[in-house]
Amino acid sequence: MDSKSRVIAVLSSKWLKVCMVILIASLCTLEACAKNAGKNVVIAAGQSCVSAECHPAVGKGAFVHGPVATGDCSFCHRLAGETPHQFLAIEDVEGLCFECHEKMDLGTVVHQPVADGNCTGCHDPHQSANRFQLKGGGSALCFECHDASIGGGKVVHSPVEVDGCGVCHAPHSSDFQKMLMAEGNEVCFTCHSDKQDEFAEKKYVHGPVTDGCVECHSPHSSDFNFNLPAKSNQDLCFTCHSDKQVEISKATVKHGGIETDTGCIACHNPHVSSFPFQLDAAPMDLCLSCHDREYSHPNGTSVADMKTLLENNSSHHGPIIDKDCSACHNTHGSVNFRILRGYFPQKFYAPYNPDNFELCFMCHNDTLVKDAKTTTLTAFRNGDQNLHYVHVNKTPKGRTCRACHDAHATTNPKHIRDAVPFGAYQLPIGFTKSKSGGGCLPGCHQEFKYDTNTRVKNR
Repeated sequence: MDSKSRVIAVLSSKWLKVCMVILIASLCTLEACAKNAGKNVVIAAGQSCVSAECHPAVGKGAFVHGPVATGDCSFCHRLAGETPHQFLAIEDVEGLCFECHEKMDLGTVVHQPVADGNCTGCHDPHQSANRFQLKGGGSALCFECHDASIGGGKVVHSPVEVDGCGVCHAPHSSDFQKMLMAEGNEVCFTCHSDKQDEFAEKKYVHGPVTDGCVECHSPHSSDFNFNLPAKSNQDLCFTCHSDKQVEISKATVKHGGIETDTGCIACHNPHVSSFPFQLDAAPMDLCLSCHDREYSHPNGTSVADMKTLLENNSSHHGPIIDKDCSACHNTHGSVNFRILRGYFPQKFYAPYNPDNFELCFMCHNDTLVKDAKTTTLTAFRNGDQNLHYVHVNKTPKGRTCRACHDAHATTNPKHIRDAVPFGAYQLPIGFTKSKSGGGCLPGCHQEFKYDTNTRVKNR
């Protein structure tokens, strides 16, 4: 063996002896603890108190505090001088924690336990079954102080139910109200990023969306779908739109759209839209998304397939050209037939009464049926004889507008019908148009002609 190897062997032998001495001393100390359990045992700095004889339960949790895990109890529990088994009272808990941990009260809004320096109000200083040595899991810990009823609804917001309040609220301090992780809707967007993208793309934003998602959705729990505070979206809408609630309640003719389970959102997007009034589509496109089929009612009446009717008839009424069904129809409900905005008689014949023309005269000049002679009011005249006046002012068989005109679309000029319902009979009108007049040959009398320049003498 060379000299270098002999030196290593000697040193190894001495190091082995030192290790044995330390091991024997440790065993002797534990034996002394066992013999003196309940007495003033001297605990040296850095020596663990965790043993079967002294503090067996400490350090047994799934998550153990660092000093406990290393057996360094005296880092927090400091000996009171030379007095055996006596420790200084921990009066400044917060100060002790901040010797290792960063300060947690730097936000403008500070959680009360943090403000009080009460770290151990939420964290167990030794061990816990929960991360961060929390004294409770999920929302259970928060509900030891906060009202648990906020999470007691039938529909619980997922963070409250599964992950805990810390998904939305900072547990120590925050720069935002209610200790939120971000300002207002930004908290919601951390999960609902699809809504953030949708909101950014649309022109019209519903007021509550701007004010905050929590205007309509409970952030904790509710008894209703989507964490809404009301049974139906209609009930919720009425909390702000009370005028619509009154209007709809007074309507004797209901719009089928708002009578469905979807209520207001059958037509309106509750968040954002590319169209005014939060409509889901352009007004007429929205109407035709339902009125693309015929509807029959128990009273024997029916509503035509408007989409097909408009496609098959090229002469459209002005509101149809403007794509504005609501010019004539109140989409929320009405006291008039077909949810019309004004009275419009269903009958073919009706004595002249200005009320019978309420709907039409919202746009058209009412003198159209009041002046017997005219050269300016209408092209439906025979010389200066106003033929609207002639047809309407008959007693008792005055014609209503619907006797000749279709309010939506036809293939004839001036929205003249090909035929009109006359009881069970589809009465043909036989209308023809000339350069300066025209004529009709209905199924009820001989042909009549008219000319705006030279009065025609009819038999």
